[in-house]
Amino acid sequence: MRVLVIGAGLIGTSIALALKAQGREVFLSDSNSDALRTGLDKSGASSWSDGSVVNLVVVATPPSTVADVVRTAAHQHPNAIITDVASVKGAIFAALAEESDDVLSRIVGGHPMAGREVSGASAAQSNLFVDRPWVITRTSHTSDAACAAVHELATTLGAVPIERSVEEHDQAVALISHTPQVLASVLASRLVGAPQSHVDLAGQGIRDTIRIAGSDSALWSDILASNAHEVAHQVSQVAASLSAIAAALESGDKQAVTDILMLGSQGQKKLPGKHGAQVRQDAIVVVRLEDKPGELARLFGAAAQADVNLEDVRIDHSLGRMTGLVELTVSQAVAKQLEDSLIAQGFVVIA
Repeated sequence: MRVLVIGAGLIGTSIALALKAQGREVFLSDSNSDALRTGLDKSGASSWSDGSVVNLVVVATPPSTVADVVRTAAHQHPNAIITDVASVKGAIFAALAEESDDVLSRIVGGHPMAGREVSGASAAQSNLFVDRPWVITRTSHTSDAACAAVHELATTLGAVPIERSVEEHDQAVALISHTPQVLASVLASRLVGAPQSHVDLAGQGIRDTIRIAGSDSALWSDILASNAHEVAHQVSQVAASLSAIAAALESGDKQAVTDILMLGSQGQKKLPGKHGAQVRQDAIVVVRLEDKPGELARLFGAAAQADVNLEDVRIDHSLGRMTGLVELTVSQAVAKQLEDSLIAQGFVVIA
């Protein structure tokens, strides 16, 4: 597989970097010379020239440009399979609908469900796609061989290929990706004019909720515009729920507030558990640690000594103190065992 990646941003450079680590021959291209230079340095890929023959082209440009880049690539590389990594599919396939059957047979939609809140080639990681879903979309024209090649690409990068229709993909990402970005950004914007004395009290709840608000605004504007109808529908539904809870709060209707919160709790429980398994009952053990080298390693070692598997870890740094609260998520069945073991080893466990 000789691969050309068009677009030296976070995703494109991460793909090139990961493929190079697998010993594949990889070329990188970008219309921005500075981005290309950074991507080449980061990934170790070769700069593409007109004479380079490739078997697979991965288009990693902003959604609004993907259709044109895919069309051009399909004609420049008449024997290559063309895929993309955009988080929207309907608008792209609609723009390509008039292409010949030969061209359409070689085009496969792709969307790695991975990313970071930082952008650019310098933020690329070779393990960005490991154990992450890689959605593959096809039309009635797409050949089985083309789909198989993109399946191979995804698995080579450590991802889990999942096939979805174009419509199902765009509806799903509007709900689980695009709308959360809008909500995080809107909530974070409320901090801009807030008194600093209020912001200074921010804890892990607000930090978790707005983490993705630091993402590339220009890129996200492009993504949202490309899936505008589906995102607008989801945002409208959320807005209606927010208006309902605001009205309930104003009127003192505590039951209505409780009903909405309970519905949210039910939705949160629908998320798949570790490795995609059914969510099980977990418990959280909170430990206070000093903020200094080696403390986390000491804590993890103590958990291992107690023969307890950690399901998740979160750190909340204390305000004005060189300490932090470490939340250890474990199976409910072993929570007491872990607490007793940690206390016996001198750790401060917060009840």
